[in-house]
Amino acid sequence: MNRRGMLGRGVRVGLLMACAPSVPWAALAVVVALVEFLRGGDTRLAAHNVRSGGLLLGGSLLAGVLMGLVLVGGLALVSRAVTRAWAPALAGALLGALVFPAEFLVVAAATGGAPAQLGTTFLAWPVMTVVAAAHSADVAGRTRTRRWLWAPVPLRRPGRAGTPSPGGR
Repeated sequence: MNRRGMLGRGVRVGLLMACAPSVPWAALAVVVALVEFLRGGDTRLAAHNVRSGGLLLGGSLLAGVLMGLVLVGGLALVSRAVTRAWAPALAGALLGALVFPAEFLVVAAATGGAPAQLGTTFLAWPVMTVVAAAHSADVAGRTRTRRWLWAPVPLRRPGRAGTPSPGGR
């Protein structure tokens, strides 16, 4: 089991879970604001849309980091206590289902409770729970099936830090 880098892998999965449902709405809000500015329409409405897009992006990033931290903490505890292969997937699914309401609250606050945005975010909840379950073994360091979660680690050279190794390699 490779625990090194577990925090980074968990935060990446949390960001995926949080940003997938809200980034399209944030992009749409910014496009609507741009259209309002260019056509000379209501600038207050355009400013509101820019603010909503920023709140969606910033709130989703914050919620994603929170979701990733909770996911990592739970998976670290489960991976130490249980050796079954399915345990990280079950723990990831439960944790993913428990932390996704943070993203739901971000979307509700940024859109003013718009039914289309809240409905699609609610429908994304089980999908993001499956995403957390599917990636939990990689986050816990048990497998390396998701290459995008594993950052390439540079090889360490023999010798002291800051000094070249023998042979110039």
